[in-house]
Amino acid sequence: MNCDNCKKEDPWLEIIGKNFICKRCVQQHKEMGLVYRTHIDTFHFLIRKLKPEDFEAYMDITREQIEEHADLKKAGIKFPTTNVVSLE
Repeated sequence: MNCDNCKKEDPWLEIIGKNFICKRCVQQHKEMGLVYRTHIDTFHFLIRKLKPEDFEAYMDITREQIEEHADLKKAGIKFPTTNVVSLE
């Protein structure tokens, strides 16, 4: 089957809303891509809970929405932080 986003053929596609998406396109989302690579069951749980309508809605998922539905620290998933503090 072909990915609805990049149109490349892939034997294993994820269903995100109404789109069939390959693993390369799933990993374009920084946080959800990390969850997909490390804990596929948690990724499927988040997709069921967040219910994105299509790939564009999937790309609009925020870190706060992810952390609202799943305890990622308990699962051992650590997001890189964007807050950098320089100590003098």
